[in-house]
Amino acid sequence: TVAEREGQHNSAKSAIARAAMRLVPPTFTGSIALDAGTTCAAVAAELARWEPATAGATLTVITNSVPIAATLQHSEHVELHLLGGRVRGVTSAAVGTATVEQIGALRPDIAFVGTNGLSAGFGLSTPDEYEAAVKGAYVLAARRSVVLADAAKHGVEALMRFARLDEIDTIVTDEEPPADLAGALAEADVEVVVA
Repeated sequence: TVAEREGQHNSAKSAIARAAMRLVPPTFTGSIALDAGTTCAAVAAELARWEPATAGATLTVITNSVPIAATLQHSEHVELHLLGGRVRGVTSAAVGTATVEQIGALRPDIAFVGTNGLSAGFGLSTPDEYEAAVKGAYVLAARRSVVLADAAKHGVEALMRFARLDEIDTIVTDEEPPADLAGALAEADVEVVVA
């Protein structure tokens, strides 16, 4: 569950979140989609403290995560949109056809997406088909898809692929990927940001 994973790799997730925030400087004007999961929750904590360069400016944040919405709901610089659907208890995230359809009607400037696996041959993956459908929808909808993956995910292949490497734009991670994965990411023209 999300609660069980909250205490795992905390320093890596915090570092990844801080590095991801370089993509959302104070001058950023636009929209961000934020996937469910603990690394995305670390980004949400950073977004809650985001300050715009221009007084009164806001950041539009769209999420399917109930805990992330709770983190952001009182931020004066965030206009929050919570997607609907069936809330999956394990991840506290809205999933299902309704959620995927809502994402498909959006074009966020950046989507921050978590993953359970990141491998050279299989791409990005997660164990659950409903979570995979939502993650894949975020990747397809966004102008820039940014995957957040700590080093424990490198080389891992979970059951359901939600994106090929050539479908994403950026990976933010806490360690340089191993040679085979680094080569595959370079071949797919994926920017790698190491926190």
